[in-house]
Amino acid sequence: MVWEGHKPGIYNSWSSCQKQVRGYAGAKFRGFVTKAEAERAFANPEKVAPKKSKKKTMYYVVWQGNKPGIYDRWEDAKKQIEGAHRPRYKAFGSKQLAEKAYVDGPEAYEGKSYKKTRDISPEELKKYGRPDPNTISVDAACNHKGDMEYRGVITDSGTEIFRVGPYKKGSNNVGEFLALVHGLAYLKKNRSDIPIYSDSKIAMNWVRQRQVRSKAMTNPKLIELCDRAIQWLNTNTYKNPIIKWQTKFWGEIPADFGRK
Repeated sequence: MVWEGHKPGIYNSWSSCQKQVRGYAGAKFRGFVTKAEAERAFANPEKVAPKKSKKKTMYYVVWQGNKPGIYDRWEDAKKQIEGAHRPRYKAFGSKQLAEKAYVDGPEAYEGKSYKKTRDISPEELKKYGRPDPNTISVDAACNHKGDMEYRGVITDSGTEIFRVGPYKKGSNNVGEFLALVHGLAYLKKNRSDIPIYSDSKIAMNWVRQRQVRSKAMTNPKLIELCDRAIQWLNTNTYKNPIIKWQTKFWGEIPADFGRK
């Protein structure tokens, strides 16, 4: 629902609402569960209670600074960084991960984002566990020009085992799919049945279904690569489990390009 925007009104999708507030200075809008609630709020905006801020607590690990440690306020962490010789620090959304990172040291965490992580409950830990180091991880990325590339790494060390691209007019989904199939082919060639991590449910489904559902793909080379990947899936078998990487608990996948 949009109170102030290009065209105020009640909309039933975020995409429609977004068109009315994007680029509009001082736009005012809010989401509601039911249409009746939205209609009441639109008619009487002064009666709508302000939305409570749910700012997430962040944990700042300072490995090297004036006083190394873990801080839950940026103001406190900043004091340990300012004026320090080559400070090394990083923000985490998960206190558990921050404590682990502080003990592990900065090397394994540099170049990756952990702001979206959160603590894992005992039930979730039982269900998802910790990352298996005896695996490979794959990922893809596009730059601001739409150039796509993908790669695979050893999960434990981050050692790159293949990297392909960039290709113009690509997409992350297509890259994630090609990375998975490339990883499967790489492991089969090396007679290994270790698992593969991917953070893309879409790519995992495409591999399972042996088809690519991308209407935006127009690059002939990428179309050819996808056809070859599907052909490989249709003519080969593999025992490697494909496992969803749990970004919210573990941080970015080790194959991440660090462009977020």
